[in-house]
Amino acid sequence: MPVTSAVLWTLLPLAAAAVAGVVAAIQRPGARLTSLLQHLAAGVVFAAAAVELVPPVLEQDPGVAVTGFAVGIVVLQGMRWVDRRVHDKQPRGVVPWGLVGATGLDFLVDGLVLGAGFAAGGHLGPLLAVAVTLEYLFVGLSLASALGDTARALHRVSVPAGLALLTVAGSAVGAVLLAAASPAVLAGFFAFGAVAFMYLVTEELLVRAHEQGATTWGSATFFVGFLAYLVIRELSD
Repeated sequence: MPVTSAVLWTLLPLAAAAVAGVVAAIQRPGARLTSLLQHLAAGVVFAAAAVELVPPVLEQDPGVAVTGFAVGIVVLQGMRWVDRRVHDKQPRGVVPWGLVGATGLDFLVDGLVLGAGFAAGGHLGPLLAVAVTLEYLFVGLSLASALGDTARALHRVSVPAGLALLTVAGSAVGAVLLAAASPAVLAGFFAFGAVAFMYLVTEELLVRAHEQGATTWGSATFFVGFLAYLVIRELSD
């Protein structure tokens, strides 16, 4: 059944996020390595948006794209506004709620997209699951590393793993609900998902990566992440 397959395959990204948290808890990466990982994760996420989410949107009426993107922009900018207000009152060295919120939304959308892929049948679901697993290794590690200096080892493991549970739940919901959705509804959802992915890349991962110091290697690893996603996709066809 699509739901069973979706949930079982999304255990891979969940495990990847947990492993990333364990690694960060044992030995937190330094500033330069954290920056490289965030660039790499940004490349993978951006590739997923460009390759998987945007093309179905372009096949529909422009109104679908405008609606999906508009809703995504409003939601994400609203979340950014809340994050700014929380950040202004937040002492240094605690959980970066903006990054946690953006990552959680990204993980939930990942799950819904995975569920839709499994509901559609074929190799799309497993392909997306493998790509998302790669994404979660780097996003989970960068998220765990971005937690404040006072964060406990348990928090570095539980935060990325806990957020990855949204992917498992989203995949089950997506496999049930999105399979019966019309192409226009799916495209609108994919447009919203593309905004969520790009928000995570531009407003969180890259911003925090550059706070560690911009380097030539950092910029290069963004494209390495993008290329890695494309290679995995091609090898899985």
